[in-house]
Amino acid sequence: MSINEPYKEIKYTITRLLARREHSRHELISKLKLRKYDTELSEQWLNKFAQSDIQSDERYAEMLARSKVNKGAGELSIRNEFRLHHIDDDIVNRVLTQLDIDWFEHAVLVLEKKKGHAQLSEPKVYQKYYRFMLQRGFSAEQIHYAMGVLRT
Repeated sequence: MSINEPYKEIKYTITRLLARREHSRHELISKLKLRKYDTELSEQWLNKFAQSDIQSDERYAEMLARSKVNKGAGELSIRNEFRLHHIDDDIVNRVLTQLDIDWFEHAVLVLEKKKGHAQLSEPKVYQKYYRFMLQRGFSAEQIHYAMGVLRT
């Protein structure tokens, strides 16, 4: 095996992974470590890909945020997902600002879709949907707002 083979193999692996979908830098590092590639060579290639704007944590964050919002996730859930992927807080704040979402109205839409014809005036039903919204990553304030709008 020549000296250039691992170097080329890492480049090929990163290219293949990014061709399928956006990945965070942390994700790529984890996947390369699983394949037991040299950490230093992997870092060099990731730096090159980032400098060429082929790999971008910001683009990854945008993709992830849009996906989560479309699935009905709240801001807290999305922020937690970003933490799991080691996305920088500046990028997180910028991406969430660019989305320009009214989280209170988003909570109303998510709850409205879930509850159907259920009556929120019943305590057990109210608690059930309150827990559902908490699990989706909405704040208590957002949940109370959505429940108030849909109660009437």
